[in-house]
Order: sequence, then C-alpha cells, then structure tokens
Amino acid sequence: MSAEPGSGPLLSVLIATRNRAATLARTLQSLEVAQATRMVDCEILVVDNGSTDTTPAFLNRWAAAATGRQHLCVPQPGKCRAMNHALTLARAPLLAFTDDDVEVSPRWLEAILTFFGTYPQYAAAMGRVRVPPAAERDPRLQALLAAYRVVPVFDKGENVRDVSDMYGCNIAVRRHVFDRVGNFNERLGPPFNAGEDLELARRILRAGMRIGYMPQALVYHEVDPQRLTPEYYRQFQVRLGRGLLEMEPVRYYWRSVPRLLEATCAVVLWRLLRSPTRRMHAWGRMVRHADIVRHGWRRERAPDGGSPC
Repeated sequence: MSAEPGSGPLLSVLIATRNRAATLARTLQSLEVAQATRMVDCEILVVDNGSTDTTPAFLNRWAAAATGRQHLCVPQPGKCRAMNHALTLARAPLLAFTDDDVEVSPRWLEAILTFFGTYPQYAAAMGRVRVPPAAERDPRLQALLAAYRVVPVFDKGENVRDVSDMYGCNIAVRRHVFDRVGNFNERLGPPFNAGEDLELARRILRAGMRIGYMPQALVYHEVDPQRLTPEYYRQFQVRLGRGLLEMEPVRYYWRSVPRLLEATCAVVLWRLLRSPTRRMHAWGRMVRHADIVRHGWRRERAPDGGSPC
C-alpha cells in the first residue's frame, strides 16, 4: 500500500474544523491509530476555519509532531471555502473527507484504498457512519436519535452497492472528479446553511459517474446531547431548507408549497395517533418547507431575482 518513491501519498485526508479542539483531538488520535494499524501512505490536512479556542495552538503542536501533517488556516467563515483551499494543496490521487466530531475505525484508511482499488467503476464513495457503541446501547439516546435525526447515521449493510447520497463526515473522491465537476460550492455548508455534500453528489451523478457504498470504511459520529433538542432540530431543518433553496431556488420553492400543506396535516395526524417520533419528523418537514416558502417568496419578489436578505 505504499506509493512509489517520490510519487507522493496514495491518500489525502482533509478535515475542516472550527472551535472543537477536544473532539478534533479525538478525531486525529483515531487517525493516528488507523495509520499505525496498517502502514498506509497518506497525508492529513486540517484546515482551521477561524477558531477562537485552543484549536490553533493544538494544531501547531500536532503538525510539528510528525511528517505528513499540515495545519492550514482559512479565517474567512465557510467550511467549503476551507475544503477548497485544502484541495489545492492535497497531493494524492484519492481524497478522503471526515469531520472534527468523528472517530475513524482502525482500518478506515486501509478500507478506503482497498475499495477504490477493487471497484474502479466508482468515482466517489460513501462510508458507513454509526454512533459509538455506548450510544447504541442506550435506549434513551436511541429514542432521541430516532426522533431528531440530526446525526448523519448511514448504514446500508455489508454489501457494496450504488448510492446517491454523501455525508461529508465519511466520503472519498477521486481527484479527477473535482477537475470534472468543480470544487465544493462555497455558497453552501456551515455556517451559512447545509447540503454541500448532497449538492456535490448530485453533480457527480449528473456527470454520469457513480457513487459507491464502502461498508468497511466505518466511522463513529459523536452524539452531542445539545443537538438532541427541538430547538436544534428546528435550526437544522432551517439550514437544510436554505441549502436546498440555494441549490435550486425555483424548483424547491414550488415543491415546498404543497409539501408544507402535507407536513402540516401530518403533524396533526400523528399527534392524534399518539406517535411522537413521526409527529416530530413531520414537524421538521413543516419547519423546513415553511422556511423555504417564506424565503423563496421573498427571493421571487426581490428586484434582482436574488435573496433580499
């Protein structure tokens, strides 16, 4: 699994971070374990997107501790802006992306390289995302996760297959794909809205390329209790809606009008049937579509056809 001498790494791992020094340390420690488990020739690029906590000092120490580590800085807000900067410096033909609140499994790096070596038909791939074992065994947490659906769990079983979705916490993309479809859309993603990974997946599929599912490339996503609340779920749905509206404003505006009515009726129905989880899902859709309709209407009425905000 080593590159030829002087040819550069086989795999570049890219991470954007902001004000998450503690969870980022766990992410990078898990990557160190993955590198030690199998001697995979890779480099790791971490982009600090304007942190004001101890992240910069931590990353300076981390980068100085070993070769193949880069600490990059992009102070202007925007996860996609940070990722695009890292793309210009990554040297490998295969690019893996994860987040600063994730721990990768010990064979994650090896699994990504094995997948793309075995399945050349795939231009990109989505790996398996689960919550930590302790959270999987906690009935209360499982009920909250089922109700709010704000942790990007992705598990399609044990078999390789085509998929259409990508979550940025565990994806890999061949470098030539970005040359063909373009980099991340900097009008999308934190802190502005959501859906930058979904939009990239759509461009890949529209270009006639395939996205595969990597069952062996497993990561564990942190469960932050502060995200498992109605208010965070509301904010999550608003960010998702604004991302969709940014992608295709006319399409999502008109689609959301009837879907807002459907979701509102579903909230009432599931309340009458005493199904709190389904009622919460319907409420989330109602919040999302209501925000799309409100901002889409303002966009339609703006003199230049853009957002009046």
